[in-house]
Amino acid sequence: MVYITSFVMMNHFCEGTIVSPLSCNDKYGAIKELISRAPVFSEASDKLELEEAVIQREKILSTGLGRGVAIAHGTTSTVGRLVIALGLSKEGIEFDAVDKAPVHLLFVIANPPEKQRDYLCALASLASIMRNSSFRQLLLENDGTGQAEKELAAAFRECLEKYQPKQI
Repeated sequence: MVYITSFVMMNHFCEGTIVSPLSCNDKYGAIKELISRAPVFSEASDKLELEEAVIQREKILSTGLGRGVAIAHGTTSTVGRLVIALGLSKEGIEFDAVDKAPVHLLFVIANPPEKQRDYLCALASLASIMRNSSFRQLLLENDGTGQAEKELAAAFRECLEKYQPKQI
């Protein structure tokens, strides 16, 4: 049986994937800051190329979803697998979001070209999880602890499991 998501996809948001606080309040600066500070991006062979891939995608259309959330993303061969980090901003980041509100939860997703399916599953899962206002608040309130990573990892795994095909 072929599964849409892999075991590796289920292991996101381990220690070192949440950066808080982000100090930049403009979207391109915040993206660069998150990529430079999040340990999960240390595996990228070229961080500048990774930044450029995410920023170029952002220039096409803002990834500010509204409700204080943005999910910036880029496809690049500088990473060997899908990588996700979350940056938290108490002050907010001007992100040209659909609701014009500042972003407090900035996700950056990087994926190699051959992992488009994983990327789409991750994007759909994060968008689904971030619809819950209580969960968004929980992340912001627990930013200085590993608890936020644990809660996010559990919610992400649960949401990804919805994308698993049913056995017939």
